[in-house]
Amino acid sequence: MSVSSATAVPASADKRPRLALLLALLAIPGSTIAWSLPMGGFWIGLPLAIAAIVVGVRARSDADRAGRQMVAAAVVLAAATILFQASWTVAG
Repeated sequence: MSVSSATAVPASADKRPRLALLLALLAIPGSTIAWSLPMGGFWIGLPLAIAAIVVGVRARSDADRAGRQMVAAAVVLAAATILFQASWTVAG
């Protein structure tokens, strides 16, 4: 009896859409709660939001339908976080 060592990983097992969504969700408190710290959300929230967009865009081509929906949500949340920071900086 032989067991094949090469197993196919289904596309739904790809962790990048979940990672992008997690990074985007962490960017929100990273830019709002941490705003009172020196440099505010620029050193916590902004890098997390940019990472969420980069990971999401790179994961979109290989993701299934549910993964693409997670990627879309991650990119929208990350972009909203960046726009929030930009508007708060201009207003402040």
